[in-house]
Amino acid sequence: MYPILTRDCHHLPMSHSTDAPEVLDASLFQDLLESLAAPAAVAAVYRKFLDNAAIFIRELPAQDSAARVETMHTLKGSAAMLGANRISALAAEFQSHLHGSLVQVELAAQELDAELAKFRVAAAERLLAAGVTLDP
Repeated sequence: MYPILTRDCHHLPMSHSTDAPEVLDASLFQDLLESLAAPAAVAAVYRKFLDNAAIFIRELPAQDSAARVETMHTLKGSAAMLGANRISALAAEFQSHLHGSLVQVELAAQELDAELAKFRVAAAERLLAAGVTLDP
């Protein structure tokens, strides 16, 4: 279960149950590695995603409600394509709940940013195991 931001801005913590998705879907990572056949190309794809996701998250508080929905939709899809399942799930949840106060939006941005940091570590570890670094 993922956190839901309620109208009164209480933040429910993420469940740590065993049904929570992986930070980085290992099988999707492996599929991408095999399809691109070059670990450096995979690193470039993950680098681009991480850079774009950080920008999306940083811009959330300044966006109007319609732009937030669009941003969360974009983040949800791109995260899912790269195996960032927790980020995708959070973006899906926030896509339908970020119509409230700036406090809500800032809490969502903080949670997404924390999950992005976890994903960065997981991606860096997988890439290192494949013989490349996440850093250019």
